[in-house]
Amino acid sequence: MRQFLKDKPHKWGTKFFMTCCAETAYCLRELGGESPTKFSADPNSGPAAVVRNLHEVLPAPQDGVFHAVVTDRFYTSVQLALQLLSRNVYTVGTIQTNKQGFPPAIKAEYENHPPHIPRGTTRMAAAKCYPPLTALLWWDRKPVHLLCSGGSKVLQSCERRLRGGRKVVVPCPAMMRDYQRWMEGVDIHDQLRLQRYSLQMAVVFRKYYKTIFLGLVDMAIVNAYIVYREAQKQRGEPPADHAKFLRVLQAQMLELTPADFTDAMMSPGPPAQGERMRALPAEHKLTEFPDWQYVGVIRKRPQHQCKVCSIRKQKKGERCATRFFCEACSDGNKRVYLCDRVRPGHYPGNTLTCHQIWHVKWNNGQNRPRPLVGRDIQMRGLGKKRRRASDAEEEEDAVEEQEDMAEEQEDAAEDAEGAEDDAGEDATQGA
Repeated sequence: MRQFLKDKPHKWGTKFFMTCCAETAYCLRELGGESPTKFSADPNSGPAAVVRNLHEVLPAPQDGVFHAVVTDRFYTSVQLALQLLSRNVYTVGTIQTNKQGFPPAIKAEYENHPPHIPRGTTRMAAAKCYPPLTALLWWDRKPVHLLCSGGSKVLQSCERRLRGGRKVVVPCPAMMRDYQRWMEGVDIHDQLRLQRYSLQMAVVFRKYYKTIFLGLVDMAIVNAYIVYREAQKQRGEPPADHAKFLRVLQAQMLELTPADFTDAMMSPGPPAQGERMRALPAEHKLTEFPDWQYVGVIRKRPQHQCKVCSIRKQKKGERCATRFFCEACSDGNKRVYLCDRVRPGHYPGNTLTCHQIWHVKWNNGQNRPRPLVGRDIQMRGLGKKRRRASDAEEEEDAVEEQEDMAEEQEDAAEDAEGAEDDAGEDATQGA
């Protein structure tokens, strides 16, 4: 499982085959566990891993519907391109020149850019069995060999940087532009996962599977950050900060209770007809309780009982606390607290959160049923804060200080009156 890869930033590790979105770097699927041999027949490695990942990620092939995938030179081959074409998937990626089926006439004679060949020079070759399958040699600072099964051969231009910082515009085929635009999906995901705030790199274990587990946790956290970042972008809000996202995530995870994991273990049945999850108006979004309280040295948000859980509870004493409320349904400080998770026990086959039950099923609480146990819910305001012993001691100290100041002021006033009387007597004697 553990291998040495000299071209990777982290030389030693376990190789994973990842399928990431080229635009957002979201990891759609990963497959790990390649044999350490150079030429492996393992069906879970190499091009077979690419086919398997795409088969799980992409929908079933349809007439007239094509997809595009970008691969690096380790995976790209003529056999893989033809195999993916049968599944309506175009490929574009750099390729090793020793791969079977790559035309020898396209191979570069030099390892570096020779002076007599202009930068941006292109040489192409098309397959006889399938003309859109094109092999390409493009001269940059070094020769770039590309294999494309569905790109455009139109000649465009791109900007390149020379030594000294000077920029030049050189000709470039459209398929090469496509590769340069979409090739960094996995690279960006690895940068977020391994080079910034990584759990896997922060702790060293002797057992390799523990390190793999932390790597999977890092993947989940990075995917969550990418989803949050895209949601911020769609709402027109400022870009999400990675460090701030992790701080909020840590604070929320510290507030979890065993009841949160108990509900997650219960798998709901099939959703009822007409009750599938749908978007709610923006004014009915959940708002987190703004205040904090300290329990020992841990800072937590106060928990309040969910209105939906209070109505649907099966026996007295059941409580489901939450820190979220709907500001639109609240009346000032009389807030409507609602859960942000699915409670399968509320209704048979329930797939709605308490927040959605209140707004969708119960029409913003107007059509809420009678409670199964106990009396109907009440909208209460914020309770009065209990005076702690430390507060009482502070008040007593403040009163004592005020009394001491008053005594000092009285003594100062008496001293001033005495001084005035002495001055009056001296003036009388002098007269």
